[in-house]
Amino acid sequence: MSRRVIVIGPSTPLAAAWDIMVTCRIRHLPVVRDGLLLGIVSDRDALLHSKATEDAIVPPSIPVSEIMSPFPYVCDPSTHVADIVRTMTEQKIDAMPVLDAEEKLIGLVTSTDLLLLLIQYDEARPLPFEWELERHPSSSVG
Repeated sequence: MSRRVIVIGPSTPLAAAWDIMVTCRIRHLPVVRDGLLLGIVSDRDALLHSKATEDAIVPPSIPVSEIMSPFPYVCDPSTHVADIVRTMTEQKIDAMPVLDAEEKLIGLVTSTDLLLLLIQYDEARPLPFEWELERHPSSSVG
């Protein structure tokens, strides 16, 4: 779990949120008010609402509250890692806020955190998969 979590308020301009993500090399920003989680903004959210120029990504001048994902999937500190992984893979999300008993944000679990956890526990093992490539009927792969 990421214990040092950068948070933003709902009125933060999307451009400022994007700058924070780029500068801090993070992909998710929880949106909070008085410690309570209101939503989460991802780099994908920002990119979907921005324009790309030759030189930069240009987010519109709107507050993050207009584009954040409200009511994100959350967990608490006692949630088993397998349950977090299951939720994140089934819901196709890459971050899950961690709330305490008072529903206040205390952390953020990201897919990167989980991959780093895997390294700690299973460094010497090969991949446990059997691979099968399948050509999609509408593709032009030869």
